[in-house]
This record gives sequence, structure tokens and C-alpha cells, in this order.
Amino acid sequence: MSLETITKPGWTEIVLNQPPRNVLNREMLKALVQALEDLAGDDAPLLMLRSTGRHFSTGYSIRDIPEEIFHRDPKVRATDPFEQVMSGLINYPSPVVAVVQGDAYGGAVELLACADLRVAAHGVRLGVPPVRLGLVYSHSGLRRMIRAFGSTLVREMLLTGEAIEAERAFQAGFFNRLVAAEDLASTAEELLSAVARGGPRALRGTRRILNLLEEAEVLPDETLEEIGRLRHESWSGEEFIRARDGFLGGKRTGSNSSRERS
Repeated sequence: MSLETITKPGWTEIVLNQPPRNVLNREMLKALVQALEDLAGDDAPLLMLRSTGRHFSTGYSIRDIPEEIFHRDPKVRATDPFEQVMSGLINYPSPVVAVVQGDAYGGAVELLACADLRVAAHGVRLGVPPVRLGLVYSHSGLRRMIRAFGSTLVREMLLTGEAIEAERAFQAGFFNRLVAAEDLASTAEELLSAVARGGPRALRGTRRILNLLEEAEVLPDETLEEIGRLRHESWSGEEFIRARDGFLGGKRTGSNSSRERS
């Protein structure tokens, strides 16, 4: 089973359960979309988002990156399960706490950026290396990461493609708590318990307003069209095709070698 939903007193856990990499393939993404849809509603519980295994998630499968998420038409992009997961998390009624026991790459970092609060274990690494694959990341994902990490650190992560340590992410404000691995579960539960002391309607209203403020689209249509063109050209261009084929052929390319992450 790629995904588990576990009901606990006070909250519900959504668990990525396809170790060791918890790749965000279409099966995993569709399961996440369905889980979020099933839980959303008037009685939507608080959510803990976590995973099992060595990695939190190594991101989107390089061999399965579809044209849809790089399409020029935003309506087409919105049909892709990855975009639906991000939208589902942002629009989920109640607060979401992410628990990070292992490394996260590419789309998994955006997934974490969609949570309200994040708790991580020392030694975790975060990386967003699409430029090493010849790809341009989405403006909505970049905006979420900028507000979570700050512009300076996001520029370094995106332009170099290099991963950063959890300590730097904590100093930047991305992680709310950074603890020893053995204290991760108890720290996350303490944080969720503190959130749960708030009134459910007040929590939902506050989260909704915060996300409306942060997610409001202010870019003019011509700018969005330019972004769509740049992203689609990257997906269909020689740089990505060469990097993807080299990766799938087992060759060491500029995409950070043999790990499946994007």
C-alpha cells in the first residue's frame, strides 16, 4: 500500500508508505488526492503528514514527468495529480503538520511547503534540483518555497541545484522544530496537541485567511503566459531529454546521479 490513513485522537495521519524513496509517482499522487478529498469537509480533522523509510520522499519520478505539469495552459496543468495534491493541501480546511524523518527532494519540498508547520530530525537534507535536469520549476511552487525559506536561500537551492542541511532550513524558518530522530514523533505530537487546543472553526478560519493572503495571484496574464512558455520549452527541450535519458540509462549526468528525484 503506497499510502496509509490513520485516525488518532485529535488528528488524522496521512503516511507515505512506499519506502525507501516514497517516490511521488502517479499512484502515490492519486492516493494523496483521494485521501485529502475524503478527509476535507465540515469535520475535517487536523492532519499529520509523514512517511516511512529512509527518505521522506525523493520527489516526482524522473521517468514519469508528464507534459501536463509543464503545459502552457493552466487548466491543463490543474488536471495533473501533482498539482491537485498541492491544491488539496493548500485548500484543506484544517491545519497540517509535516513530520520529516528523512531527505526530501524536488516536488516533495513543495509538498512540505504546503504544510502549516514542519518538524524535522537532525541530518535531514532538502534539495530542489530541476535546473540540473534542464527544467524550470512552476511559479506557484517557487512562491510557496520563497515564503517558507526566504528568497535568498531559495535562489541558492534552485540555481545551484544543491541540497541543504536541516539546520540551514531551520535557521531560515522552514522548520518549526528540529530535534533528534528519537524525539521526532513526540515533538510532532506535542505540536499537534498544542494546535488542537484551538477552536476548530477558529483554526480553519485562520488557516484559510493565511493561505488566501499568501496564495493570491497577482501576476498579469501576459506574465503567466511567459512563465507557461518557459516551462513547456524546458520540458520539451534537449537539456531535459538528454538528462532524463542519461539518468534512465544509468549514466551520471548533471541531475545528481542515480537517485530518482526531481
